[in-house]
Amino acid sequence: MDSKSVNVPLQANSLDDVLVQITEQPKRQYSQQEIDEARDNLVLMNDRVFFGTFTDNKNNHIIKGIADALRKIHALAPIPEVERTTVQKMSLLDVLGRGMVGDLLGEALMLNIALEVQKGSQDGYAVRGTITSGNAMRIQFNPGDKFTEAPDVIGINILGFRLPELENQKIFCSRIVRAEYDTKELFLEDRYSDYYIELPKMNDYTKEILPEEYHDLWDICCIFKAKIKEHEEVIRMQSIVNPTALNLSDEVRRTVARNDVVNETLDRRGELLEFQEYVKKQAQSEGQKGKEEMIITAFMNNVSAEAIEAMRKNAGITEARLDELKKQAQSA
Repeated sequence: MDSKSVNVPLQANSLDDVLVQITEQPKRQYSQQEIDEARDNLVLMNDRVFFGTFTDNKNNHIIKGIADALRKIHALAPIPEVERTTVQKMSLLDVLGRGMVGDLLGEALMLNIALEVQKGSQDGYAVRGTITSGNAMRIQFNPGDKFTEAPDVIGINILGFRLPELENQKIFCSRIVRAEYDTKELFLEDRYSDYYIELPKMNDYTKEILPEEYHDLWDICCIFKAKIKEHEEVIRMQSIVNPTALNLSDEVRRTVARNDVVNETLDRRGELLEFQEYVKKQAQSEGQKGKEEMIITAFMNNVSAEAIEAMRKNAGITEARLDELKKQAQSA
């Protein structure tokens, strides 16, 4: 769908200012046909769909079901009921720049769950996932508390891309725990685990060839991957029977039935296209030095890899030169 036509000032102090100016423009009115078509193609990995499904402390039992499916792989006991969940508020730059889909933290007794869903590839995501899990260790734990009573943490990362750090791992789900380097002896593995689910790796398997302990997680991940219009067929073709997966499908479809959720998604898509068009025009209007400065600024503002690649091609910059500009941005 084409972006709405809006006049954005060509002069701005920063890309942040441009993003704010774009989002403050009057919103376009969409036809019912546009809304229905967009609704059919939404996925749970979409930021607004994820937010709408889990915000306001909703569907805590699904978070428990996801964690239980992961723990089942390693014959670990189910977790207690999740008592409270909070979806992190998403800033404009998170959505348009880094492509964040959403963060969800849930507390169940003295167990914290940090769940992140990232649709598009992001440089350094393994660091982000590690930091998020570390931050979750502080929830329900205050200065002066006994360390023996600190909460356990499960970090869950559901990714729409392959993580470079796990390129040698064939299975689509990896569990990361601490271990002593020389002896490989596990260290606090009963308290802290990070899971990375790489959805594209599911294409290398079928449910039938996986060990049975993976089947619950497979069912759930199929719902994360599928477009709304494909849910019924996917449930039938994949013989999905896991209650959490089936309930998740119902909840996602209930979320996208609301026109406001679809409208917000269309707005964000239009704003992203408009922002990319602005960056493209700015790059065209500058000399080579100006183009490179724009790319450095884009790196510093965590602009999406797709937008930066478009800027690189526009400026006629080699990939080697792009790497140099990225280093300049990191050291600025």
